[in-house]
Amino acid sequence: MANGILVSQDLRDLAAQGAIRALYPLRADQVQPSSIDLRLGARAWQLQCSFLPGAGGIAPKIGRLAIDEVKLHAENPVVFREGGVYLAEVEEVLELPPEVWGRANPKSSSGRLDVFVRLLTEEGHSFDTVPPGYHGKLYLEITPQSFHVAVRRGDTLGQLRLARGRPRLGVEEIERLQAASPAVYWSDGRPAPVADPDTPGIEMSVDLHENVNGIVGYAAQRYRPPIDLRRRDLDRFRYWTPVHADQSGEGFVLEPEQFYIFATRERLRIPPELCAELVPFDATKGELRTHYAGFIDSGFGVDPSGKGARLVLEIRTHDVPFLLEHGQPLFRIELLRNRALPDVLYGATGSNYQMQGLKLAKQFG
Repeated sequence: MANGILVSQDLRDLAAQGAIRALYPLRADQVQPSSIDLRLGARAWQLQCSFLPGAGGIAPKIGRLAIDEVKLHAENPVVFREGGVYLAEVEEVLELPPEVWGRANPKSSSGRLDVFVRLLTEEGHSFDTVPPGYHGKLYLEITPQSFHVAVRRGDTLGQLRLARGRPRLGVEEIERLQAASPAVYWSDGRPAPVADPDTPGIEMSVDLHENVNGIVGYAAQRYRPPIDLRRRDLDRFRYWTPVHADQSGEGFVLEPEQFYIFATRERLRIPPELCAELVPFDATKGELRTHYAGFIDSGFGVDPSGKGARLVLEIRTHDVPFLLEHGQPLFRIELLRNRALPDVLYGATGSNYQMQGLKLAKQFG
């Protein structure tokens, strides 16, 4: 098998071989072009605090830190409360080949609801990391930060990407791609450049001008009713306050510990041979977190119109107010090489965020 990010047919093959297994077989909609959605399992625990398992493993930490054990059911929802720290079993169990490793991220809908989701392995020393050849259970740490959320067994809040080798494109490879057929470009159609010749990746920035009905973003309201993850008809204005376009050119002041949704000025077209990932938050950009969901699948933003799709930015400020200005660079994406062309592309199965502009989570229709 060639090096690169494992794609849809590879993930199905691993499931057929028992390397990805579960009590209930994988659903077809879990397998994405270059990632797999992870389902909540039968048990969850409310915890005193977050933790990393380390050499002692998960069970002793649960014994020390669990406030309550919760049974998750396929039909009757359980509410995870805003500000609480929860640990949930993942339905899927891994028995990976020795050379296959993984990274995890929240799903887009989780991030847009300000639900902080991180993956844990049995004796992991870091979040969201699956070591090569891992055999064992997976767990999701779930922390709703703006809304209560109602969850069920089988709901998907996180996603896993598996790989062989080191698939990241280098600076020269990205420059050649951007010159020939740009994957990232500005709103006027010009290719976005590599920002730093020593750092592979492309900087992306916030858009405070392009709007729908004058709205360029949303701020989460507090003390709202729980959001049922299976709803698709919630009233956005019951949960969100619109942020209007910056007409003055002076920007918008973000309030401390407030959650916002904005969109990028740049647009993406991710070709079938590649996928992408948002780079973890860079503290030199300010006291704020600029995204939760980090995976961008093959085919995102690709359609006959050629317009591409903007990324949605999930922004939470820390400690101090922060001035956000149009075109301000906030994060960077890396481009990754797939092991093969996936047999399904993002958007082909009715994905919620294909060709998106500014868009809230799918629960809001």
